[in-house]
Amino acid sequence: MILIIRLLPLAVGALEVFLFWWQSTFPGSYPYLVLAAFAAVPIASSVIAGRQVKMRDLLEKMSPTYILLAVLGFALLLAEGRGQVIFLISLAGFATYISLELLFNYARNPQAYPVNGLSHVNLAYVPLIVWYAASTSTGLMIFLHSSGVWHVIGAFVLGVLIFRTTGHPGATSQQNYVWMIVGGVMGLEVGLLGLLLPTSTQVQGLVAAIIFCGVLRVRRYLYDPKPSIRTAWIEVSLGLSALAITLGSAKWL
Repeated sequence: MILIIRLLPLAVGALEVFLFWWQSTFPGSYPYLVLAAFAAVPIASSVIAGRQVKMRDLLEKMSPTYILLAVLGFALLLAEGRGQVIFLISLAGFATYISLELLFNYARNPQAYPVNGLSHVNLAYVPLIVWYAASTSTGLMIFLHSSGVWHVIGAFVLGVLIFRTTGHPGATSQQNYVWMIVGGVMGLEVGLLGLLLPTSTQVQGLVAAIIFCGVLRVRRYLYDPKPSIRTAWIEVSLGLSALAITLGSAKWL
């Protein structure tokens, strides 16, 4: 049994690649194949965790992976070009494998688990989640004339989920709930900005990712060990420069 569990990260990662590829090949079956791909990961997570990880802890550590897969399935709607589709499919499989592999080590091989390994990986997923979600939602508004209300609601929900599930390991429950509210406010602002900013879908996604990641990084300065003041100035400069370059070089519609 333990051998089967040990092989689950690789097997489910390969399954994600297959199901996402199948979905892209037969778009008329959307969304059933990506839903099956999504469902496979929580099931595998539960099997790997077993009784070694409490359900609440499991959800805390794996929810960003679930969110990423849901967003990638959503992004498959408007993925254009063979290269974009291949990257999206590969990302779904790779992220699944990495998260489940880390979960296996966390639950069943603690000596091989890097400190806060899943927390670090979850933060790395954030720009990908936001970029794909914002750009795809904006694309639906532009090409399919979907309601802007759903775009704003989606950004709000995404903000709440991201800030709640990527909390600092040293944060208290009360602090996590406060940041969840902050995430909701940020989501509303990003959603409204998406309605007002006359740029391409890619730029919309990049602006949203920069804003979300910037605020998440500010949160890091509230917990020890805090980065230095010099690091803070460098990061603020880089963030503002990235935002300015993105907007300054964008083609305005």
